Amino acid sequence: MSISRKRSKVKKLLKQDFSMKSKYKTTYTDIKKYFNLINEVVFENLLSPFNDVKIKQIRDRVKPCWGQVVIWEWKRKGARQYHLEMLPAYPSKKDFIDTLAHEMIHLFQMSNLGDTGNHNETFYSYRPTMKQLGINI
Repeated sequence: MSISRKRSKVKKLLKQDFSMKSKYKTTYTDIKKYFNLINEVVFENLLSPFNDVKIKQIRDRVKPCWGQVVIWEWKRKGARQYHLEMLPAYPSKKDFIDTLAHEMIHLFQMSNLGDTGNHNETFYSYRPTMKQLGINI
């Protein structure tokens, strides 16, 4: 199946999920499900899963955030691990999926491209592809 056909199929599935306007409770099952869908159609399955995933309240002194990638680095060993933290609940399922996709871009920047993971030109280059799927980053 071509990538454009896969994207069309995923877009249709996401559109159904986005129609649910009620508060959404985060699950590990959904994190895995949507990670795999987005990985396939946006990153062509080149993105390795996060080393660890936590559903928890995120405390950030600078500004509140809905998700984040935490990096554990061992310079002597030259190893890095990428951990995902997601909130226990979101205003809607769309907010959850938008947040997960946003964090997946950061992961791809750092783990696959050797980029800083900042909101830079590389990060925003994924905006058109995500927008085609109905995802806001």
